[in-house]
Formats: sequence, C-alpha cells, structure tokens
Amino acid sequence: MFKKNQKYIYIFFGIFIAIVVIQYLLPKPVNWSRTYMSKDKSPFGCYAIYNLIEGVYANKFTLSNQTLYSINDKAPENTSVLIINDNVDLNKNDMRSMFELLHHGNNVFIAATHFDGLLADTFHLRTRFAMFNYMTSIDSLINRPGEKIRFTAKNLSKKSYSYTQIANVSGFENFDSTSFKIHAVLPDSKACLISTVVGKGKLYLMSVPDVFGNYFVVNHDNKGFAYTCLSMIKNKEMYWDEYYKSFNVKSGSPIKFILESDTLYAAYLLLFFTLLFYMIFEGRRRQRAIPVKEPVTNTTLEFVNVITHVYYNSKNHQSIATERIKYFYETVRKKFNVSTNDINDVFCTEISDLSGIEFKKVKQLFSYCERLKQAVEISEYDLVELNRQISNFNKNSLR
Repeated sequence: MFKKNQKYIYIFFGIFIAIVVIQYLLPKPVNWSRTYMSKDKSPFGCYAIYNLIEGVYANKFTLSNQTLYSINDKAPENTSVLIINDNVDLNKNDMRSMFELLHHGNNVFIAATHFDGLLADTFHLRTRFAMFNYMTSIDSLINRPGEKIRFTAKNLSKKSYSYTQIANVSGFENFDSTSFKIHAVLPDSKACLISTVVGKGKLYLMSVPDVFGNYFVVNHDNKGFAYTCLSMIKNKEMYWDEYYKSFNVKSGSPIKFILESDTLYAAYLLLFFTLLFYMIFEGRRRQRAIPVKEPVTNTTLEFVNVITHVYYNSKNHQSIATERIKYFYETVRKKFNVSTNDINDVFCTEISDLSGIEFKKVKQLFSYCERLKQAVEISEYDLVELNRQISNFNKNSLR
C-alpha cells in the first residue's frame, strides 16, 4: 500500500520539515505567565534576581525543591528562606516548620498576591488588588501608569517606585496591626510589605511578588525596590524555594515536552491530522476492478440444435425418428434396468409397473416405436407424434 503512495509520503515529510524549520526561525512569543521560577527568563520569571543573590545578599545560596519541614531539619542558624509565588497556602506541617525556623533565629520572606489557608488565618491576612484590568492588551498595560510604592522608613520615604498596570499590585486589606510593622505602602496607604518578630527570627510578608520578576529587575528603574527588600533579610545562607511554586510541575513525559514547545506542538498537530487524513482517504484496501464475465454457454445444445434443423429441413424424417428412438431406448435401459431387445407384453408389463403408466399407453408407445423403426419412409406427422408420446412418457414416469 505504501509503495504505491511514496510520492505522498515524500510530500508529507517535506511539509513537516518546512513547518518545523519555519516555526524554529520565527520569533517566539513572549510568555507572560507568572512562574517566578529561577530558570525562567520570561518577564515574570526570576532568573535575574536568582543569579544576583549569591555573593551579594547571601554568602551561601541554595535552591530548594523541598518542603519547609525538610529545610528546617538541615538549615543552620542565621538562615533565610525566600518564597515567591502568586498564591501561598501552607498546610499544618508547613506552618509548624516555619515557626520552628523563626524561633531558631532564621528569617522567612514570603511574597504573594494571595495568602490562603492557615497562614492567612493565623495572621488574619486578607489582600486585595489595587486595580483590575480585564480584556486589555499586554501592550496597553505596559504603557498605562499603575501604582506607586514607597518605603515607610525616613531615609527611603522620599523615593517612590512607579509600576505600570502590567504588574499585579495588591495590598493588605487586613492584618494584625499590633504584631506587624509596615515597611512599604501603596498610594492609598495600604501596606504591601510587613514584618513581625517570631521568636528570634523575622517573618516578612509582601503582596507584590511581581517586583522580583525579570521585567522589573533587568534594566528597569524600579530594580532598586527589589534590592532593598532583599537587603532586609541579608543572611549568611539563603534558601530559594521552588517547591511551593504554582508552575513547579515535575514531569518528564514526552507529551509534556512536546506541548511546551510551540514548534514541536505545531509539528505534532500536523502529523496527527495528516495521518488522520491519510487513514480516511488512502488507508482503505485497494484492488483491481473485478471484470464482469458472461456465463459459459452450452455449445453442445447449440450443436444439437443446428444438427436438428439440418435434418428437419432436409426432410429426412426417417433418420431423425431412428435417432430419437435409439436415445429413448437408451434412457429406458438406464432408468428401469431392463433390456430393449425383445419388445413384448412381458416387457411392457414390467415397464408399466416400474413407471406407473397404464399398460395400454406403454404398449401403444413401444409398438409405435417398433413400427417406425421398420418403416421405409415416415411423414412429418409421424415424427411429431413420436416426439409427443415419448415426452408424455418421460413426464408422467415415476422414475
């Protein structure tokens, strides 16, 4: 099947390779997903700030893909844990481990637009976006002025950091003001960076994680805000969290690898629909058309018909009658297993019994046959009568 369609296979592979090359050469669209991953170079990845920390904000810097419980088991004193994500929801074990870290003199810095679960319930946290932007293009959000953030410290309060509406800016609508100290606020005086002392350590909560994104760190006027936030938790050792990231999906499946690449995904769709198209239109079994042949004619009957007409048209009725009687006697011998040498009353009686035909009609038929055999010349009427009587006998005979 494939040998007969090689040209289609070559065309398909040619198109497949062309699409892969074109997709590879085309500029990749910008990924605006808020991953905050250390290896992500997209606008809201954290590749830039991650590679800046070691040697500047911590003598030792560790990437952690483990829970706070695991960090607590091996973290020495004077250690900081940095968690950046769009939403943070710690379970009971996470909260217990976090408090143990804090009591031992370590710092925990959590930046998220939403705080849920036990963390929000424990500190009465509730955040709210400063503004909502729906059905707006990315280009419009980049150029549209948004919120300004400033530190509350006297030496830093004069400078404000302006963020366009591409940044998700939320503020703390509610928190335990008796326990937390405000470090940065929005124009409406809502806090966006707060801290509290727990044991020997400090817990920092921030509601604008986008300030750590590559877009606002690399060659941006507001990178100083992120640097100042990190300087608050400067320690000998720092753990960068990757476990609590929303995009931390560990899967090595080939399908995931294909779907993550626009080029491979386009090639995968092309392959799928091409195979589907081929199965529908070319996959059915092919065979040559079966020729229509006329049934074989019985030439013997044609020959007999021709010979009969020759004899009949030549008026040779005696020869026809003789051949007809010979054939009839041959049939009688085979059917009734009798001899036709002596045609008498005994013979006729036996034939009558075997055939179920009256003795009178049987004797009349065989007497007529014997008479025609002895005749020198017979008429057309005699030939027709002979054929009629023989046909009636064959039709009415039981055998």
